[in-house]
Amino acid sequence: MMLLDLVCYECLMEEYKRGISKEHTEISIMTPFEEVNNDGIYEVNCEKGHKSKTIIDNIDFEILFEYGLNAIVDGYYRESVSSITASLERYYEFFIKTILKSSGISFEIIDKVWKNVSNQSERQLGAYIFLYCQTFGCEPKLLNPQKDTSFRNSVIHKGYIPKKEEAIDFADKTISIIETSLIELKNKYPESVAETFKNYGYYNIAEEKFKEIEKKTGQEQNYACVNILTTINVMNGREINPDDGRNGNIEVRMKKIIEDRGPR
Repeated sequence: MMLLDLVCYECLMEEYKRGISKEHTEISIMTPFEEVNNDGIYEVNCEKGHKSKTIIDNIDFEILFEYGLNAIVDGYYRESVSSITASLERYYEFFIKTILKSSGISFEIIDKVWKNVSNQSERQLGAYIFLYCQTFGCEPKLLNPQKDTSFRNSVIHKGYIPKKEEAIDFADKTISIIETSLIELKNKYPESVAETFKNYGYYNIAEEKFKEIEKKTGQEQNYACVNILTTINVMNGREINPDDGRNGNIEVRMKKIIEDRGPR
């Protein structure tokens, strides 16, 4: 089961009222845990009795990959392959939309065009390959069609239950594909990456929902926001710092996940 470290809005406000700057990065606050959901909005009940809301400043493929790692830790190897596959496909989508945005195309037009391929993963892969080639002048790193793609299809479409070692190997290959491409993308188009992340991330989705609630109820929605430091992370990538605790291959990451589940 994947759990998220969240912050309590009311606790944050109490700290600020005591004179601690909002820019302070070492505020000690009890962090409740919540199970992952699909809209990025979490109801927090902290140990002080506060009830508040927190939204995560992440995007779908970050969370999906982390979900897949947690599934390996829990022994659900088939589910891990499914989640990691979904993460890779959603990264392709992110890449495509970022490149289109870098060309000056509005998100409104991008969304309209995307609808034509939203349910066609092969066409999305084709678009990714050609846009990557156009952008970087070479073929992107991909899953091996004979080995890796065949394995993935057997798991997802034929009911094959993989071994732990197979799930770990698939995760290692997938993270290499995503991170290699993502780092290149961030280096070439940092502004477009940030804009695309902001537009399609959970934060924007949650804000739109809160606006709807405020419009219906007339009550202001207060909430905290936190970026979950996932293994793959667009805005706070582990590649930035060689000493980042998220560094290492999948087996190393699994050990860290187990450690993080322990008593605090």
